[in-house]
Amino acid sequence: MEIKINQSDLRKVNKLFDKLEDISEKQANIIIDKNGLKIAREIKQPPIPVDTGNLRKNVVYNANKKRLESNAPYSGFLEFGWTSSKGKKVQRPFFFSKINTGLKRLSLDLNNAIKRAIR
Repeated sequence: MEIKINQSDLRKVNKLFDKLEDISEKQANIIIDKNGLKIAREIKQPPIPVDTGNLRKNVVYNANKKRLESNAPYSGFLEFGWTSSKGKKVQRPFFFSKINTGLKRLSLDLNNAIKRAIR
């Protein structure tokens, strides 16, 4: 059995792979870092609970580890809840809902970069 490959089609496929290689790790990291910083800014916006501003100051994007952090020791209690002195469950989520929204945007940005590369 003999298989013939159309050289024109082979060139087109190779060109697409070359374009995909252009979306380097560096470019992907830039997109991830931009979105990480954008998410951190959004987390710091209302409805974040603010008394002293400590929680706002402690929400950071760590570019080396590619993660968002809330370094305030009480941030987990705000996000997931605690029992007040009156016995009521109190919860003031401020973190994960904005991360989920930001991750959707990050996915779209990466997808768009790939689509632009293979046009």
